[in-house]
Amino acid sequence: MADRIQRICELDAAPAAVWRAVTDPEWLRDWLADEAELELVPGGEARFVVDGRERAGWVEEVIPPADGRAGRLSFWWQEEDEPASRVTFEIVPRAGGTRLQIDETRPLEVLDLVGIPLRSVGGAGGSSFGPALVAA
Repeated sequence: MADRIQRICELDAAPAAVWRAVTDPEWLRDWLADEAELELVPGGEARFVVDGRERAGWVEEVIPPADGRAGRLSFWWQEEDEPASRVTFEIVPRAGGTRLQIDETRPLEVLDLVGIPLRSVGGAGGSSFGPALVAA
């Protein structure tokens, strides 16, 4: 994977509706995955199944948009035997709607090379990398 993949969407929807689209498992099944589980607390579990392939990980940051302020959801995910990557949804209110910026960034192993301390990496289901970053 490249260091970063980014998409920016200008949407004619309220920030609360966009937040629901990126956090509600039922809505996520409409556009992101066949199955979606997302525990919306830092350190919570994230699990997605697309075409029979599972990506699992943990939630890093949960900031719902409120009072005209931007919102952010970040989580780490990985397929079995693949490097983990970080996905971030940034929800920014704008006149008449919302700007949604979606970023997927570097594999976890690359972040270790640039100085983020990691105590453990990888593992099936992605659960072994979450606590290492939360505790760092």
